[in-house]
Amino acid sequence: MIAELPGFRHPLAELVGWDERVRLMVRPRRFEHVLRVAELACRIARANGLDEARAYAAGILHDIARDLPDAELLRLAPPECPIDSAHPLALHGRAARTLLERWGYADRVVLEAVEDHTTGPRGGNPVAACVYVADVSEPGRGVNDDIRELALRDLEAALNCAIVSKVTYLQGRGIQVHPRTLRAYQALSCGGQPAVVTAPAGGALAPTAPDPHPPT
Repeated sequence: MIAELPGFRHPLAELVGWDERVRLMVRPRRFEHVLRVAELACRIARANGLDEARAYAAGILHDIARDLPDAELLRLAPPECPIDSAHPLALHGRAARTLLERWGYADRVVLEAVEDHTTGPRGGNPVAACVYVADVSEPGRGVNDDIRELALRDLEAALNCAIVSKVTYLQGRGIQVHPRTLRAYQALSCGGQPAVVTAPAGGALAPTAPDPHPPT
C-alpha cells in the first residue's frame, strides 16, 4: 500500500512497505498526521528547491516510534539528559532512528531528519528543517498556519519562527528546554544575542508545545 492523499502523487517508490509498517505501529489518527506531515514536507521542499523525495520519506517515517511504551523508548534511546529520563516521549525521534537503522534503512539524511524532528534540526540538513516545520504546522494541528504559509516561501524564516516560538513558549512558562532544542535555538543567534523573530503578517505565532499532538 502506497500512502497518498487526494490530489497528491507519492514521489518515492522505494517507500513501498515502509508506510505500511508505520501504519501498523501507530494509532489511526497518528497515521493521518504522518500522511499530512509527509505531504506538507514534500510541498515545502518543492517550493524551496530541495529534495522532495527525501522530505516525504522522512515525513512518513518520523513518528514510527511515537506510540511505543516509555520503557521501550528508554531502551532504544538511552537518556542524554534529565529531561529525557523524566519525559521519555522526547526520545521518540532518536528511538525511531534506532529502529530504522536496525531494520536496514540507510539514508543518513532521512535518518537525521527523523531523529531531530522532536528537538529541532541541526545545521546543514534542509530535509530535517522541512520535516520539523511540517510537523508543527500541518493543517490537522489547527495552529501555526502562518508558519506553514511562510515555509512555502522561505523555509529558513519559517524554521526560525518555529524554534523561537517553541523556546519562548517553554521558557515563559518555566518549563525546561531540551538541550538539543537550545542548541538549535542558539544556532539562530547572531553575535551571541538571541535571534529576534516577529510573527509573519496575518497573526501571532501559536506556540509549539513539547508535544502538540497527544495520543488519542
